[in-house]
Amino acid sequence: MKLLILVVLAFSQSTFATWDEDFKELKDRPASYENTGSICEEVGRLQVERELNSPNFEVVTGIEYGDNSRTIGELDIVVFDKKSGDVVHVAEVKCWKDMRGGLKKAREQRSRFLKAIHSGKKLYFRSTLDQHSYSSEVFENVNDFTTMGQKGTKKSGYDAELEYDLSQLHKMRGEMLDCQSRGECATP
Repeated sequence: MKLLILVVLAFSQSTFATWDEDFKELKDRPASYENTGSICEEVGRLQVERELNSPNFEVVTGIEYGDNSRTIGELDIVVFDKKSGDVVHVAEVKCWKDMRGGLKKAREQRSRFLKAIHSGKKLYFRSTLDQHSYSSEVFENVNDFTTMGQKGTKKSGYDAELEYDLSQLHKMRGEMLDCQSRGECATP
């Protein structure tokens, strides 16, 4: 709960980077921006890293989970305690035109995760970026979740919001895709 409060309070502060700083940090990360939500997740990761500003935490995007028969879902932003290796926070990011619909979807995803983790089934957890596997045990005590969306979503009930509005995020995604196609930005 302590980290949840820290993350929510951190997003209330105004210590954000500039567009150019964010773009520079993203250009060296081999992320796929084909999915329109990816830019929101990556910008969210940058903001969480910046706000936590601690070598004690690792912030990761895109961890899918499932059982032997199927993928159940994906966690957008996951914060690991480096000392224990445990997950201490998860944020679901939704940058949707329909803000309330995005919030509803984020809450459904949180519920699906909690149901899966408490089901007693053997689950796998794997990075969608580099296929790194994580032990399911490090996810067992996750209690801190936040919802994040584009600028302006807090008024619709989100816990935190990104510093960019939806049109700015779409523009940044387009610039990242162009940069990757020119070979100037890292690709997955």
